[in-house]
Amino acid sequence: MAHRFQVSSLGGAEAQLRSSSREGCWTTAKFHIPECGADGYLGFTVTGDSAYGTDRRYVRAADGVAEAWLIDGDPRVFEQPIPLPLNAVLRRGLKAYLPVTALPGTLGVELSEGRNAYAFDGAPPGTLEILTIRRGRDCVDLSTATDRAGCNTSGTMPAEHADTAFRDIDGFAAHGTYYFSFDAVEALFHVGTLLTDAEAFVLPRARAAYDAVGAAASPESVGFSSGRLADLDGFITSQVEAGACTVSLSIVKDGKLVKESAYGYSKKYDTPFIDGAYRPARPLPPEEWEATHTDTLFDLASNTKMYSTNYAVQQLVSRGALDLDRTLQSFPGWENFTDAYSVYSGKWTIGGTGGITARQVGKDAVTIRDILHHEAGLIPDPEYPNRLAAGELYHQNADPADRSGIIDAISKTPLMYAPRTTFAYSDVDYLILGLLVEQLSGQRIDSYFADQIAGPLQLRRTTYAPLDHGFSRTSIAATELNGNTRDGNVTFGTLPDGAPVPLRCHTLQGEVHDEKAFHTMGQIAGHAGLFSTAGDMAVLTQLMLNDGIYNGQQLFTAEVVDAFTRPHAVDPAAPGSATAGLGWRVNSTTESFYHFTGGPSRSTYGHQGWTGTLTVIDPVANMTISLLGSVRHSPVVSPPNGFAGTAFPLADLVSLTARIYGALGKSSNQYSPLAVVAPVQPVSIPSGRSIKDALGALPISTTVTTSTGQRHTAQLVWSVDSYQGGRPGTFAATARVSLPAPVIQPAEPVELALSTTLTVYPEVPGAGS
Repeated sequence: MAHRFQVSSLGGAEAQLRSSSREGCWTTAKFHIPECGADGYLGFTVTGDSAYGTDRRYVRAADGVAEAWLIDGDPRVFEQPIPLPLNAVLRRGLKAYLPVTALPGTLGVELSEGRNAYAFDGAPPGTLEILTIRRGRDCVDLSTATDRAGCNTSGTMPAEHADTAFRDIDGFAAHGTYYFSFDAVEALFHVGTLLTDAEAFVLPRARAAYDAVGAAASPESVGFSSGRLADLDGFITSQVEAGACTVSLSIVKDGKLVKESAYGYSKKYDTPFIDGAYRPARPLPPEEWEATHTDTLFDLASNTKMYSTNYAVQQLVSRGALDLDRTLQSFPGWENFTDAYSVYSGKWTIGGTGGITARQVGKDAVTIRDILHHEAGLIPDPEYPNRLAAGELYHQNADPADRSGIIDAISKTPLMYAPRTTFAYSDVDYLILGLLVEQLSGQRIDSYFADQIAGPLQLRRTTYAPLDHGFSRTSIAATELNGNTRDGNVTFGTLPDGAPVPLRCHTLQGEVHDEKAFHTMGQIAGHAGLFSTAGDMAVLTQLMLNDGIYNGQQLFTAEVVDAFTRPHAVDPAAPGSATAGLGWRVNSTTESFYHFTGGPSRSTYGHQGWTGTLTVIDPVANMTISLLGSVRHSPVVSPPNGFAGTAFPLADLVSLTARIYGALGKSSNQYSPLAVVAPVQPVSIPSGRSIKDALGALPISTTVTTSTGQRHTAQLVWSVDSYQGGRPGTFAATARVSLPAPVIQPAEPVELALSTTLTVYPEVPGAGS
C-alpha cells in the first residue's frame, strides 16, 4: 500500500507536506509549518504503514522545516541515513556484519584496546583483551575472545549485578578486526541499520514524540527478543515462587508498549481486628492471598516527587510562572524561613543523635534551584510526626486543606549543611516544592495533578488517596504489615497528656505508606502519596522522552526536559559525582547511578521509591521501564528497616533492569535465498534501429522473489544474438540477472539468466508523421 501523510502542527495549526519520496525500503518526507514558528512541532501519520498506519508522531522543525526518514513497520523516526560501502559489509549465513573499523566514520565512536581494568564477566582484572568503544558519554567494553560485552560497566559496579551486566554479542573476529551483526549494532548503539537492493546504511535515530503509547506489533518490531523476554518472565516467576514480593512492570520502546505484566500477590499478610484493637499482622492462608494484576495500583513512594511534583514544577517553569533562582524566603508565607527562626530540638540539636554537628547559616539565600538539586542543606527527614525525634518540630495534621502548620514547622527546621556544599537527598525538599506548587497554582497538589497531568494524559488509575476516589482495597497492593511501627519496633512517643502520639499499626493498603505524607500532610504531599499502575506509568515516563507532548498537547518544553535532567555536581571539579539533576536522579558523565547500572545509557534518568518502585528513562535507547513492587509487605527481620522482602534479588529491581536491557537484540536476517526470477515479455521494435536502440528497448530490471516472499528489483544486462536491425525478423535476447544485495543464491542455485525475443517489424513509410 502506498504511504500517504496526514500532517498538522502541534496544536492543530496548518502544516504542509513539502515533498515525499519512496526509495526502496524507506520513505523520506519534508514538511513546512508556516504558522507555528521556526521551531514548532510537526505531527504526521503515515497511512498505509504495515504496522503503525494510525499512529501520530511528532518531529521538531528547524527554521520552519521538518524532515523525517521512515521505514515501513518501524515506529522510529530517523535522521538522514549514513551510507556504508557495500564491500565493508560481510555476509555470514543470512546475516550482515559490519567491521568495527567502520564505526568511527559512521557513528563517531572512538576505539581503543587493552586489558580489562576491572572484573569483567567473572574474569579478574588484567586477564582479558578488551576492545573499548566510546560514543559520547557511553562506553561498550567487548571481549573479542568470548563475544561478551558490558555497556557502561566499571569497577564501581555492584558485585551482585555482575552476572546480569554482561550480555552475549552476535559477532566474531576475522581478517584482523571484529565484526558486529547489524542486530548487534542496533542493540548496542541504538541506531537503525538497513541493507537495500543496492546499498547499506546506518540510520541515526531522530528525536521524536509519540502522540500516544500504543502496543508494539511484536517485541522484535522494536528491537527486543521474545525469547529473552520469556527468560525475564521465568526469573521473576521463580523469585515470586521462592517468596519474593509482588512486582508489576511495563516497558516502552520507541513509543510502543512492549510488555505489561504482573506477578505474585499484592497482599499476603493482614492485621486482625479483635476486641476493638488491631493485633500483630499474621500470614493469610494461601487461598486468601490477593493476586496482583496489571491494573493493580501501587504506592509510588518517592516516585511521587517526579511524576507529580517535578512535572508540576516543569510545567510552571515552562509557562514562566516560576523562577528557579528565586529564594524560598521571598515567597508569601515563607517569610520565617530564616536562620533566626530555626529551632534545635529533639534529635536535631547540635551534637545530637540526628547528626547536626554545627550551626549552619544561609536559609534566607536558599533558592528553588538549590532545593531541586537537594543542596539546600536541610535535614533530609526531620520526622515531623514523631514527637520523640522531632521535639518542638513535631507536627501532625490530617487536614490537607490546612498547610500553615507544616510551613511553620519547615521554617523552624535548622540546616544540617551549609547550602550548596553537600548533596543530601531530602523528603523535606519535596514537601516544600509541593507546597509551592499549591501556592503558585491555587490548587492542592492532588487536584493540580488530576487537572494538569492526569487529565491531559487520560490516566484513569493514577491518583492520591485512592480509597477516596472509588478504588477498593483489593485493587491496591498492600505495604507495611503493622502500620509504620516496623513490626512494633518504632514508637512516636507520647503527647503532653500522656496519650500515645498517633501512629498506624494496621496493615497498610490504599493508604500512603510514608509517615509524613499520612500523619502530617493528610496523604496529599509533594514527596509521597501518588498511587499508579505499571500501564499508567508507561504513559507518565514516556512524556519525558516526548518533550512533554501527549494527546496533541505539550505539558512542558523540550528545553525544560533537557535542563532538568542535566547532571549537576556540587563540586564542578568532580563531574563523576553528579547523580542528580533538577529533582531527577541521573547517571553522571562518567559513572552510573546505582539504580541505572547493567545496561542503561549514561544519559539515563528516573527515580526510585522506598516501597519498592523504580522508573528508568533512557533517551539514548528511547526506552522507559517502570517497575512497581511492594517489598515492605513482609516481616521486619532486622529492626528497624530490614524487611525480609529485600533479601531477594528481585527486590533490588536493578536485576530486572539489567535483564530487560539484556533482552534487547532481535535476531533478524538481512539476506534471503532466491526463489523465483520473474520472466519478461517479448519486445518489438521497428526496423532500422541500432543495436543500442534495441538493447534500450528491453527491460532494464525484473522482479525476484525470495524464499521468504520478499520481492526485490534485479538489474538486467542484455545481449541479442546476430542482431540485424535493417531487416525484419525475430532475434533471441538473453539477459544476465544481477541479484540485489539482500538476495543470495539458495543451496541449489537458480539460473541467473532470462530469455525473451526481440522482434523487428517493417517500419511503415510515413507512420507517425
